[in-house]
Amino acid sequence: MTTTPREHDWSDDWAQEEWPDDDGAPPVPWAASPGCHCRCPGRAPGFDDDGPDDDLIYPVGTVLGDGEAALDVLLPLIGPERAGPAALWALLVDEDDRTLPVVIPLDDTPARPDAVLASDLVAALALILAERAPGGGLVFAVVRRAGGDRGTVERGWEQVLAQACEAQGVRLRGVCAVGRHRARVLRW
Repeated sequence: MTTTPREHDWSDDWAQEEWPDDDGAPPVPWAASPGCHCRCPGRAPGFDDDGPDDDLIYPVGTVLGDGEAALDVLLPLIGPERAGPAALWALLVDEDDRTLPVVIPLDDTPARPDAVLASDLVAALALILAERAPGGGLVFAVVRRAGGDRGTVERGWEQVLAQACEAQGVRLRGVCAVGRHRARVLRW
């Protein structure tokens, strides 16, 4: 049984209605107009945008010239998760160290560095880099509530990530340690 599209009556049944595929409006280009305040592709959101994440930076295309620049991108992305359970965050960069639109948080990672997990993760990310950004690299953040320094956990993860990257032939651009109250670049 098909129903005919009808004018919306603001009832709870509107989602069940059949709507035409073509509304007659011309296609909207993906470029944002100068007065646009949305998150259109091709337009980086600014600090004046509305919403709960209006103060976050737009990391895509940011050149990571040094470890501090990496922390400048990672810390706002990780946000309150700095005080959460242990996690490993992966940020992909191209051959010129410009950030790509891929950030992968893995939560509840083991406190002890896991070489198999690191190897599997780097192997999967190597496929993305090979297809989308040949010559690119990886920046990792080892996140844990009491971390953010050169602790045993952070240094252990740095080592297994470096070994996994070397085994996969992937450039390890950097490793950062991020905790609730501090953050540090371990390798750049």
